[in-house]
Amino acid sequence: MSGEHNLYQKWRESEAYAVPMTEDGVKWSQERWRGFNMGYKQSVKDAVNLLMIQHEAAKGSHNYWQVAANLIKAEFLPEEKNT
Repeated sequence: MSGEHNLYQKWRESEAYAVPMTEDGVKWSQERWRGFNMGYKQSVKDAVNLLMIQHEAAKGSHNYWQVAANLIKAEFLPEEKNT
């Protein structure tokens, strides 16, 4: 299973009790998932950006900042290209 599928499954398990499965409930659930997923992806991107800021502030002498950023991108943002 993909990381995103696992994330969705965990979110869905915690979400399941909140909304009755009517047509409107399904729509609301999907809207909340989209909002959650967008926020999650943005927070991961922000973490990568903060690590790259630290890497640049160290004038490239501390490559572990860049390595950490690349590890996060590879694990949690596989669709993103390394830049």
